[in-house]
This record gives sequence, C-alpha cells and structure tokens, in this order.
Amino acid sequence: RQGAGALGVRMSYNVTNRPSDSAFKQQRLRAWQPILTPATVIGSLGAVAVVFIAIGAAVMSASSGVVSISVRYDEACKTVLEPWNTILTNGTCVVPLELEDDVKWEENDINVYYGLDNFYQNHRRYVASRSAHQLVGTSMGLDSDARLSSDPVSNGVGDCKYEMSYLDPSDGDKEVYMYPCGLIAWSMFNDTLLLREKVSGKHIMWNDGNDACGSHASGVPCTTNPEGIAWQSDLDKKFKSPTAGWIASNCKYLGGKDISTSGFIDPAVFDGSRMILRAATGNCGSPHCGMRVHKLDGTPNEGIYNCWHNTTDEDLVVWMRVAALPSFKKLYRRIPKGALKKGTQYELLVRNRFPVESFGGAKHFSMSSTTFVGGGNDFLGYAYIIVGALCAACAIVFLGKHLVSPRIMGDPRYLHWK
Repeated sequence: RQGAGALGVRMSYNVTNRPSDSAFKQQRLRAWQPILTPATVIGSLGAVAVVFIAIGAAVMSASSGVVSISVRYDEACKTVLEPWNTILTNGTCVVPLELEDDVKWEENDINVYYGLDNFYQNHRRYVASRSAHQLVGTSMGLDSDARLSSDPVSNGVGDCKYEMSYLDPSDGDKEVYMYPCGLIAWSMFNDTLLLREKVSGKHIMWNDGNDACGSHASGVPCTTNPEGIAWQSDLDKKFKSPTAGWIASNCKYLGGKDISTSGFIDPAVFDGSRMILRAATGNCGSPHCGMRVHKLDGTPNEGIYNCWHNTTDEDLVVWMRVAALPSFKKLYRRIPKGALKKGTQYELLVRNRFPVESFGGAKHFSMSSTTFVGGGNDFLGYAYIIVGALCAACAIVFLGKHLVSPRIMGDPRYLHWK
C-alpha cells in the first residue's frame, strides 16, 4: 500500500497528548541522591537523636509545670437532677473541691472544661446530622427578612437527616422546622456550672467582660454568651447569625410561638403591638438562651427556646465540633490570671440538666493551666524521647560495627554479577 507521502500529499498531525518540553514533564530535573556512607548514616541518626531528645525533654518539663484538678460530679448530683427540658431552676448541686498549695494556680490563666464519658459523638449518624448551610446562613439569606421556603431541602433542614422538624399538635400537626436542626445541636450539653469560694462565697468571674445577664453587679458571672472559647476559624467561616428581621419573620416556622418570652426580645421595648428585637449577633440577655426546652411529653414547650437566634453562641460552636473518642472534654470557660487562690477550698455549683445515667455515662468538671503544647501531655514527651533514644541506639550500634569491622568503600570484592 502506498503511503500518503508517496502520493505527494502533505499530512499535518495534531499531537494532543504529547507533554510539553519542560524539565519537569520530560524528567530532566536536577536531582541529588545522597550516598549512604557509614559516616552519613551515623551522623544523621545522631543528629535526629539529639533533636528529638531535646524536644522531648522540653515537652516533659513544660508538662510537669501544669496544674490541674478534675472531679466527677454526676453521681454527687443525682438527687438534684432537673429535667433536661426545664426552664426554671429548682435546685443547685454543690460539689466541693480544693486547689493544691501551688502558686501556679495564681500565676497562670486557667482553662475550665466539662467532660463526658461514654458519649459517642463520633457515631456516623450523629456526625452527619447537621446542616452546614443552615449554620453558616447560606440557606436563609443573612441579609434578608424573607420567610423560609416550604421545601426542607432548599432551606438546609434536609441536610440534618434527623431531628429536622416536628409536628405541632396545637396547629393541626403542622410541620415546624428546627433551627439549628440535627442531633448534634439537639443534644447540646446544657448543665450550668459556676465556681465560688467556700468561705467567702465569692464567685469566680470566668466570663469577665460579658454582662449580658446584668449579673456583674451582684457578683455572679453571666452563664451564657462566653467569649474566647471557640475556634476563631469556626466563628469566621462556619457559624453566622441571621438578621433580627429574619428571626421575626421566621421564628414561628422554626418553633417559636410566643416570641415575646423567647429570650431574644427586650421586654423593655414591647409596646403591645410590635416587638423590637435585640441584634441577632448580640447577646440574648437571658440566662436560658440557647437551651432547647420541651414538655414532658416530648413536644416543644411552645417552641420559645426552639428558635435560636444566635448560632454564633460559642457554647454551641464548641459543642458542634464533635469529639473523636467517646470520652472527651470541651472548653467551657477561661479564668484570668490571679482570679484563683492556691490552697483554697471552692464549691462547684451545678444546675444538673444533662442526663447521662441512661447510657452509662459520666460527667466531669476540670481546670488546668496550659503550656506551649496545650495541657499536660506526658505521652508526647515520652514519644519524642523514645524515638530519640532508638535513633541514638542505632547510631551507637552502627558506629561500633564500623569501628570493629569497617567496610572499604568501592572495594571491587563486594561486586557480584552473573
């Protein structure tokens, strides 16, 4: 067969899969391959050993300077367990604790944590039961007062899969959407914790600067709207509050029936015909803001707390970042330097609402100072030291082998071929 070239026809080829003539794509990049001589290997292992042991020693030293205390309080508070859906507080559980006589309690900022055992936040259904679009506001229009779409998917509720809505028996079993929806938000930790000196009765102001509840004058810290406990990246990118106008237009579709007593209404500015809302991104002013309240039969208590206006509440933001293990602790508050006294007896005041007995769980209260690697972490220091020690041991073994029976580099006797 004659080719096209033999007939005098000039063919043009369009090569589309040919890589460009670059050093990277044509594998002409300059490379350096170290020769693993005995000196190189021994020196590298020795250097790694020195660096790792030094880091491990620094971590261990910092960890040894951490002061901490932890107490389990759910067993001591069984007799005053309030219904998880309660609005009014009927009793306070008092748990004693005493700080060590260590000046570090006075010289450091102290983190306060609540902890849960046997609570599987990492369950696949639990983790997936949230709506990122709803929490960040993209499903509702933060700058719009428009009402929700009747389509659960379009307003973001459908992403939650569970605890998306409920049927309102007082309104012909009308479906009411939850905001925020999902199992994570629905099961938010809602114990109230306060700390005071046992002798003087003085409360520790661990929410200093926040007077949303108007309680600083009485010497009691505000129990809501903390600042500085959530990741700033979460607050900036994952949680946004809608406008007050949006809340007013949609709260009844989200379970908010009696909006005048919902906690995000300023009672001082209610003229009988209209209600003036607080700023949606501000403090709610109610000690029960952000608490889901239901009747004993499981139906919402007129939905007055079912419609949360502030998804940037840092207690909620912290809870929504799920834990990887069934036993975990989450940051609750921060105590400024100098607020605690060493060797002093304190009392933990607990409004015990979060039930754990049904799933064999436990609740803990803990306080701790921090270091450059977080709290006390002996494991990290031990890990660095062990790896460094192994590298040092290998370096010593290789050095001994090289000194006792050295190998001449480039000796042709070691060349083998067939």
